[in-house]
Amino acid sequence: MAVTSSALKQIISARISGVGAETSHVIGGTNVLTNPVDIAFTISFKCKHADNKITLRWQNASHSNKPTLEHTSGSDGYGSAGEFDIESNQHIGNSGAATAHKILDPNLAEVAPIAQIVAVYYEAPATNNGIVSLVSDNNKLGDIDLGSGGGSALITPHMSIANITTAITWATESGSPVGDTLKILVLANST
Repeated sequence: MAVTSSALKQIISARISGVGAETSHVIGGTNVLTNPVDIAFTISFKCKHADNKITLRWQNASHSNKPTLEHTSGSDGYGSAGEFDIESNQHIGNSGAATAHKILDPNLAEVAPIAQIVAVYYEAPATNNGIVSLVSDNNKLGDIDLGSGGGSALITPHMSIANITTAITWATESGSPVGDTLKILVLANST
C-alpha cells in the first residue's frame, strides 16, 4: 500500500470567561506533525467475553519483524472456545509469537515491518460499559485505561521500535464489557 499523504493535527482549546478588562481567555495548544509515513492501518475489536485478552506485537521476529496480533485468552471467530470469541477486522492468532497473525493494511496486504511509530490513536465509544486497558512495554506508547462512557488517546511517540508489545484487556466498570469496542489507528514508517 502506498500512503500518498498524511496529516496529523492535534488541537485542544477552551474559552474561559473572566472578570475585568478581559472578558474571555483562550487557552490551548496545537501540535502538527510532518513526519514521513508509509504505513497506515486500523484495528477494531468488539469484546465478546470479559476474559478477552489480545497482544499486539509491534515487531514480531517470528514473522519477518512485521506487526502481529495474538490471543492470550479466547479465539478468533466462533471456534471451540466460543464464549471467549472476539470480533475484529483483523485475524488474531493463537497465543505465542509464532502463531500470531500478521496485521493487514486497507488493501489487505501484509503491513511492512515498522521502523518508527509516528502516531497511535486509541478510541472507545461512549456506548462502552466496561473498561479497556492498554499496557505497553515502552512508556512512550503509554499505559491507558479507556473507561465506561468512552474515551480516546492520541500518542505521538516518534519512536524506533524493537520487541515492544501492547496488551489489550477488557474488564467490568459500570457494566459488563461484552459488546464494548475499541479502534486503533496507526501511522508509522518503514525506514
